[in-house]
Amino acid sequence: MLHSILTLVASLVGVVLAPVYDGLERKLRAAIHTRIGPPVLQTWYDLVKLFSKELVIPEGGTWCVLTLALEITALVASIALLNYIPLVTIPGVVGVEVAAFIALLTVATALTMVRAVAQNNVYSVVGGFREFTLALSSEPFLVFSYLALVAGGERPVFRISSLLILTICAYVLSSRIPYDIAEAEPELSAGVNIELAGPLLGVATMSTVLRRFLAAELTALALVSTAGFWSYQALVLSLALTPAVWVVHALVSILLGRTRVDVGPRTLLLTLFPLSVVTITIYGLGL
Repeated sequence: MLHSILTLVASLVGVVLAPVYDGLERKLRAAIHTRIGPPVLQTWYDLVKLFSKELVIPEGGTWCVLTLALEITALVASIALLNYIPLVTIPGVVGVEVAAFIALLTVATALTMVRAVAQNNVYSVVGGFREFTLALSSEPFLVFSYLALVAGGERPVFRISSLLILTICAYVLSSRIPYDIAEAEPELSAGVNIELAGPLLGVATMSTVLRRFLAAELTALALVSTAGFWSYQALVLSLALTPAVWVVHALVSILLGRTRVDVGPRTLLLTLFPLSVVTITIYGLGL
């Protein structure tokens, strides 16, 4: 019962703070560009404004609305499970909670692609296929590294190698430059979100913010577990470390530039596949 209450509280706090962290990122980006920038709560202001507008259903709207609702539900449930896992998981054992978290994360990505195709717009469809390409290039390695961290046992070199893979994949999951190719506003005019407006765009925006929070918290939890913390300590430390990871992700996105659409996925494969082979070799050596 206590685990469930703590998970609920931590998840609600995360959902409330995620737009605030996004506002901090916008403020940081403005400061680096020597601008004043918007207030820290600007993302919340934008969301409230979008939800107050008239609901406009795009072409192919039934599927679009359904997938949006399921997508944000899957993301919230993923955050809740991520908070629950350190409280109940025994180090070295992959439980049902871990499998459910991986499944929900995969479902959320799949729903983004379905939503893009359902909008019946060429830019949206192209964005959906780009999301599919990016998911194929990173998510299998994300699953591999997360399972390795949970079930790897006391092998410090193996855990550090797995942490490196997960850190890269988590950044890709956050859909920041140069891995925002599914949206790519300068090129695809918002891509997967091009047909959305009002409350539907608000849900899509919140979905992106929650995805970034999930990526930051997942990285923070991986760092904490690699350091040897579990249970309540791991949950508290990961939540405290999440804004710091978010800031690091923001700084990386500000410093990186856009690349050609095919460069991102290819670079990921050329980086993550050799790292995974090295990690498996390290495990075989017992390090």
